[in-house]
Amino acid sequence: MSLLTSEWVPYRNENYFRKLEIYPDMYWCNEIDINTSVVIAASCGGPIIIIRDRTKLVSVKTSGKPIISVYTSSGKIISSFVWNSGHLINLGWSNNEEILCCQDDGLVLIYDLFGNYQHTFSMMKDRKDVKLLDARITSNFTRTIVAVLTETYNIYVVNDITKVKVHILPEIPDFNNIPNLWEIILQERQTSVLISTQHSLYSVSHAECKQQVIGFNDTDYSNDINVINAIKKMCISSDHKHIALLNNDNRIWIGSSDLRKVYRVYKKPFTSSIDQMAWCGSEGVALYFKAEEVVIIVGKIDDQVTFIYTDPICLVSEIDCVRVIGAFTNDLLQLVPNCVQDIFRINSTSPSSYLVEAFKQFEKRNHRANEYIHLVNQMLETAVDQCIKAAGHEIDPSTQKLLMKAAQFGKTFLQNFNPDQYLSMCRLLRVLNAVRDPKIGISITYPQLQKISLQTLLSKLVGQRHYYLALQASSFIRVSSNIGSSHILTQWAKFKVKQTHVDKEQLAITIADKLGKYSGVSYHSIAEMAANSGRIQLAIRLLDYETQVNLQIPLLLKYQQDNIALKKAIESGNTDLIYMVLLHMQTSMPLGKFQMEIKKSSVAQALYIKYCHQHSGYSLLDMYTQEDNHEQLALYHVTESIKSNNSKEMSVSINEAINCYKRTRDEFSLTTCESQLKLIRYQSSLEEKLKNNFRDLTLHDTLVKLLEINELKLADKLRSEFKVPERRYWWARVTVLAKQEDWNELDKLSKVKKSPIGYEPFIDVCIEHGNKYEALKYLPKIRDDLKQNYTTKVTSMP
Repeated sequence: MSLLTSEWVPYRNENYFRKLEIYPDMYWCNEIDINTSVVIAASCGGPIIIIRDRTKLVSVKTSGKPIISVYTSSGKIISSFVWNSGHLINLGWSNNEEILCCQDDGLVLIYDLFGNYQHTFSMMKDRKDVKLLDARITSNFTRTIVAVLTETYNIYVVNDITKVKVHILPEIPDFNNIPNLWEIILQERQTSVLISTQHSLYSVSHAECKQQVIGFNDTDYSNDINVINAIKKMCISSDHKHIALLNNDNRIWIGSSDLRKVYRVYKKPFTSSIDQMAWCGSEGVALYFKAEEVVIIVGKIDDQVTFIYTDPICLVSEIDCVRVIGAFTNDLLQLVPNCVQDIFRINSTSPSSYLVEAFKQFEKRNHRANEYIHLVNQMLETAVDQCIKAAGHEIDPSTQKLLMKAAQFGKTFLQNFNPDQYLSMCRLLRVLNAVRDPKIGISITYPQLQKISLQTLLSKLVGQRHYYLALQASSFIRVSSNIGSSHILTQWAKFKVKQTHVDKEQLAITIADKLGKYSGVSYHSIAEMAANSGRIQLAIRLLDYETQVNLQIPLLLKYQQDNIALKKAIESGNTDLIYMVLLHMQTSMPLGKFQMEIKKSSVAQALYIKYCHQHSGYSLLDMYTQEDNHEQLALYHVTESIKSNNSKEMSVSINEAINCYKRTRDEFSLTTCESQLKLIRYQSSLEEKLKNNFRDLTLHDTLVKLLEINELKLADKLRSEFKVPERRYWWARVTVLAKQEDWNELDKLSKVKKSPIGYEPFIDVCIEHGNKYEALKYLPKIRDDLKQNYTTKVTSMP
């Protein structure tokens, strides 16, 4: 325990700060000089950008262009590239660990960890002639914010680089010089910028620009003093809830980021200047005095602690600690968690401390283990939970093992203890220790992992191309495949397809072999990446492994593989996909070639014909004409004649159909069309003569209509010309006369001559129209075998 607490420094009454050496031997120890470099570290133990500080004079052996180097937290080089673009004014990290490079022309260029260009967006789309003076880049765990200051002293802000929408903040009064300091503050519902000018301190949001007044009097906080040319340093906590301001009087104002609440005003102890300020979690502010070779952590309420650092360092704020990055070491300074203090603090009497001591005695085979267990018997479950939590906060694997074994020892005395928390912590510790390894170099802590989630940690590993470790970690901690194994292997495959020196066939087989046993792998996104890298044939080959046809087809069409797309669409049986391919082929191919291609598939041709019937008759006509399919051409013209509302157009279509049927020698259809054409012409003559509409009527309907308007001679002529059967004609006469209730004419018709349809229809129409008297007239004339039935019908009428 003495070794564990040797780096603990007492703080306030019962708390401690401690220094944890994450990487005591940095890889870069002989490569970089912290004094002459700008160090920009990503959050949660992420990678570090190193670039020469161009404000300091150093000997340069290269061309003098900026060199951006990316290292892990352990100082291992990831990539390095020369900046060949415009004038660089600032760099930063996105929440996805992408490198953001802001130029003075307003362009923000985004690179991955390996210096590969991703994309660009502009902060000054409407003011391309205006240059930038400065830029700020910050992020939380969900979005990345960029703010720029123009030479006209306007501030532009993008609240989320994934949804680029530039906002201009309200103008600041009398703001005509470069500000002393300015920083972005992320609040719950808005983004604001805190600016310190020569005369005032302003808080600028989308809604307003507000001048702020800060009190630096440590004896009376209400005695506020207007800040005039006073603030020379400011730092904001990682959660953007707290802020520290240093004025020219060497006083530090510590309070809430909205400046409404002051926690403390601190007077620095040394006359030397403060070189760096950074928040240590949310507990206090770390101050680095280079001349004094110390880091002082000033508590936000009271007290302070001191750590010695003889070599130049850089302070990086984290949500639970402050990272101290040097040329030789990478440390964490943090407030010791309460669960750890309870166990390892000297003279601790907490249940978890007794449980650890009991385990130690048990390993020594000492009977005192039983005594310690009895001391915590009533709170044993709490002690076990505290040991498990404390193990998560420890960096050293041996300490982790001690605490987890103590927890395991304690839970054997408990009944109905749920082991899920214990098992989960075991898995998490193995993953955390693996990613903290110097070869990997992600110095993430357990509270940070809780904040960003396991999925984000896996994304960090994938981003640094540690695919195997990410895959093993996802399997070990049992993450679902869509965010675990499938996602990781998809990203690995996307990386592999960019390697142009590998044969496409071999690479496709390798990828399929690796990914085959995993469900949910997105082959279409891998193929799309291959195509974007110029490897179209590899993309087509990879699409063969995609199980979702609806994802295959669009990409095959995009890569001009129409025939393959059509084949796969037909095999899927999805008519929507077939139509998608057919319509694409129709617009992208010459008509003749398109018609020849779809002719190869009866399914495709049938569906295309169905589509043309509903939407594009002319395309259907072209296809039948090219194929000399006179039978279908005739049918098409007949259909068009039915759709037409104009007699002339109908006649033209019927004539075309007649010509086609002559070629096919279909006598029945030919005779039918000729009769229809004759009927159309006859109806046209009737319309001219009677000024009545006969269009679209059948022969029978035309005959009935003539009878209804009492044009008996024309009806007889129609019957004669079209050879209407006498029975049909008599049926029409009887029906029309009954409908008109012209019973006298009906009676005369029955006496003209013997009815070819018999006299039963006469009785039927009388019954239908409720005329019993007329019905009785025809009863003697009907056949004997039907008289009884019809007599019953008539006599039953009212």
